[in-house]
Amino acid sequence: MNDCLANIRRAVNGMSANERKLAEFILNNASLLRDYSSQQLAEAVGVSQSSVVKFSQKLGYRGYPALKLAVSEELARGSAQVDLSQMQKPVGEHEAGTVFEELAQTKADVVRGIAELNGEEALLEVVRTIEKANRIQFVAAGGYSLVVKDFALKLMIMGKSVVAESDPFVQKANLASMRRGDVLFALSVSGQNSHVNELAEAAKEAGVTIVSLTKYDVNPLSLMSDYSLFTFDERSGPAAASSAPHIIARVALQHLIDALYLVLSSRNTHGRELVTLSQQAVEDI
Repeated sequence: MNDCLANIRRAVNGMSANERKLAEFILNNASLLRDYSSQQLAEAVGVSQSSVVKFSQKLGYRGYPALKLAVSEELARGSAQVDLSQMQKPVGEHEAGTVFEELAQTKADVVRGIAELNGEEALLEVVRTIEKANRIQFVAAGGYSLVVKDFALKLMIMGKSVVAESDPFVQKANLASMRRGDVLFALSVSGQNSHVNELAEAAKEAGVTIVSLTKYDVNPLSLMSDYSLFTFDERSGPAAASSAPHIIARVALQHLIDALYLVLSSRNTHGRELVTLSQQAVEDI
């Protein structure tokens, strides 16, 4: 949906009263929309939160976060000549303070966006799944293996049985011995990586629980998963991210992984103590 706002304008005359309220608010306040959660938008317009969700879906989006991202991206395209001429200068041509301020704002937008894509209940479902797992295998596509391995190491120190090998043959060998009660944590931002999806399909056939982490979209990996978490890919996300997509994708993923770890550690005092002792031991080396 490349012309989200134009589509809303064309459809507004055929909308119900509540839908028209939402449409007019979005059209008149498009630049502010990224700061509104679905609940805040509902309260601002005077409709229910479910009306916001249904409105987004009627426009062809999976939910409100996807609609919000589409609006932000359209605004970014409209101001791309100005934004990119400033943001894509070599670092030496920036004022240092401007670089830090822009980066801080971009990261803050990412953090808000990740919270909007993943509700607390979704995080808790994944946390409960990890807590109950007999064994967990992590697989990641692209350059995100290091972030996943850091999370896997923390879980291992907390006493979980974890496998986080990057070699495809080792991954397949480990998966062959996994059974019901085990968990495959699969990360593919596109959700279409053939190797990761092949592992997920084999895991599903074996009765292994699948937790996926993909971009917010309908994709093969999220569809076959039991629990889905969402992040930004390198071409989407907050409008300010357009000039530094690799940074944004990494910040988004790290923030989500950190949130999972914090919830897990808050529910496992002994595990948290083990991680602290491990960190102290490393610092003393």
